[in-house]
Amino acid sequence: MPLEWKDDLRLAAESGVGPGRTLVSFTYQEDRKLSKIQNIFGVILGREEADRYVILGNHRDAWTFGAVDPNSGTATLLDRLLSSLIGSTEWVEQNLGWLTAKAVAYLNVDCAVQGDGFFAGASPQLDDLLVQVMKQIQDPDIKGTAVYDTWVTKSGGVNKIERLGRADSDFSAFLHIAGVPSTDMFYGDGMPIFSIIILNNCP
Repeated sequence: MPLEWKDDLRLAAESGVGPGRTLVSFTYQEDRKLSKIQNIFGVILGREEADRYVILGNHRDAWTFGAVDPNSGTATLLDRLLSSLIGSTEWVEQNLGWLTAKAVAYLNVDCAVQGDGFFAGASPQLDDLLVQVMKQIQDPDIKGTAVYDTWVTKSGGVNKIERLGRADSDFSAFLHIAGVPSTDMFYGDGMPIFSIIILNNCP
């Protein structure tokens, strides 16, 4: 239950609802129509194996104002390139042939920054690479310390890497449809509540 509903429910209870369990009926009205969508893609040629691809992706839509989801990831992409779950899924379906043949990894930055503490999810094939890279990146909050060290400390002495069995972000189509090894990385592990408007308000 979103936190901002609690006071309203308390006031409703004091005004005569209850004292037993209350059934609330919601009606969702939707305007169903076919619409064109636009995807934005950029390509940066690598120095090695130019015929192989590493995909960095995010979506542009937001539930509300989107400061965490997706704009923290969008800011990351704007520094390099730019890329709705519908868009990424359709793009994978349209490009399935060359993705399965040539894509070597998909790096997901849906909610790149939503707090402190590094989080990592990955396909097993990318575990060792992820660990090696995190050992080379300096922690922005602790001088002289690698991200790997603070990550392991926060995880109780292990490099905790979640398996990406869920289907709630843009890596889903790349991993579950095309079979491209994927990662999902962000700062803000353990954020207690996600789907409330407060977390999406831009300052």
